[in-house]
Amino acid sequence: MSALALAITLFAASTSVNAHGYVQEVTLGTTKYTGYLPYSDPYWNPTPQRIIRKIPGSGQLLHCLQCNGWSAGGSQYVGSAPAPLVGTVAAGSQVKLNWTTWPDSHSGPLITYMARAPSDITKWNPGTSAVWFKVAEAGKDSSGRWAATDNLKASNSIYTFTIPPKLKAGQYIIRHER
Repeated sequence: MSALALAITLFAASTSVNAHGYVQEVTLGTTKYTGYLPYSDPYWNPTPQRIIRKIPGSGQLLHCLQCNGWSAGGSQYVGSAPAPLVGTVAAGSQVKLNWTTWPDSHSGPLITYMARAPSDITKWNPGTSAVWFKVAEAGKDSSGRWAATDNLKASNSIYTFTIPPKLKAGQYIIRHER
């Protein structure tokens, strides 16, 4: 299995963290990392180093598909700085994203993408480059339940996906949308 260095950037179509969720913990294989905590991290000095990029602004997410990176309407990349920490996991391993509570009114799919960084992932922003490839998705199940509400709630807000087993070693960003 290849060793992968990962940083995580998370996107959700929402207008504020107050009304929506964020990933509070990430498990790569057997190692747990605390996610970016928008209600406490900005107030620490020094700011805690995280594997997840900070949410731009003072707790506000931009209303767009890539909330952690694109302006409203998707015309300009305004994303947050790269995450200062990376985690390592083997190709073929599971990744678990522990989300905070997500409102029932925001049902829909869960989609996960990855992008290989051309160099040091702690200094790289993908910008508008077409670098993303889909590695997992979940929509409605056979009983009509949505992944982003019903099934996530049934799993105690933990979404699990597997890193592709034949993925080339290197540094990657995981982009998760819900």
